[in-house]
Amino acid sequence: MTGLTANPALPDRLRARLPARPAVPPRDTTWHVDSDVEKAADPTTSLDEVTALLTHDDMAIRCTIADRPDLPFEAQQRLAADRLLGVRAGLAANPVVAEPILRALANDESADVRRGVAHNPSVPLEVLMHLVESTRIGPVLLPRVMAATDEELRLLAASPSPRARMLVAQRTALPADVFELLVADDDIHVAKGIASHPALPANRIRALAARHGPSLFRRLATNPHCDSELLHHMACNATARRVYRAVAEHPNTRAETLLLCLRDDTARRWAAEHPNLPADILIELVNDPDLARHAAANPALPVAVMESLIATYLRNLPES
Repeated sequence: MTGLTANPALPDRLRARLPARPAVPPRDTTWHVDSDVEKAADPTTSLDEVTALLTHDDMAIRCTIADRPDLPFEAQQRLAADRLLGVRAGLAANPVVAEPILRALANDESADVRRGVAHNPSVPLEVLMHLVESTRIGPVLLPRVMAATDEELRLLAASPSPRARMLVAQRTALPADVFELLVADDDIHVAKGIASHPALPANRIRALAARHGPSLFRRLATNPHCDSELLHHMACNATARRVYRAVAEHPNTRAETLLLCLRDDTARRWAAEHPNLPADILIELVNDPDLARHAAANPALPVAVMESLIATYLRNLPES
């Protein structure tokens, strides 16, 4: 009944027939916190006391100090030289860290520390551009890029580095000239960044699909303006299984395309919940042990089938 109770189209009269879920006792969320950790996190702890804790053997205490928003420069220097990368990585992401410390951490031997610097909203732009060449950051929207001015965005979008251009492509709010530059970019990583941008109309999404082929299909299938014809084309010509799931989740996907997605072991769960799935197929899936829960959650499930499922469930309940 889990799937049916999650169905938004289940009529109230049928929902009322379902037995109430048993009350779940509240989880015990109490745990012991070391007093020194509490002291390290307490904003009222004096900076002298915080400094005294910098030599503590417990990594958790030094990590807690590294997150403090009032960290003095001397403490930053000492933490930046900490032997444990977890402490340095925590410091690297702290927005209050001074620029000289950030620049030093940007050359840390640990990729985790360098990624922390990349995610720091205070990182200088030129340091960030250096980091994307030396560290795998991935297609994420970084705080520094989110806060970038239009001129900084133009600088990044015109960079010879595809990784720098890819960072800008993650942003939704873009100057028109930067947006056009990124849409025309031939690098597949940049194209993946801009593919889901909500300002792309259907005809330009089709043009991107034609230019970059199957390697871009999954990202394009997440764009809200991707039309049903292109979604079907991508499902027919997919070279990666993840494309099927993205297509199966899209609200524009039509019935014949969903049937293709049902053939994939992963995507079939999302296809079974899609309201465009034909009723006769949906009814069959209710009897499939692997997909019954997902089919029951589909708002397109006929009410008569919902009634039948509830009746069967109630008949099989053990007598109290």
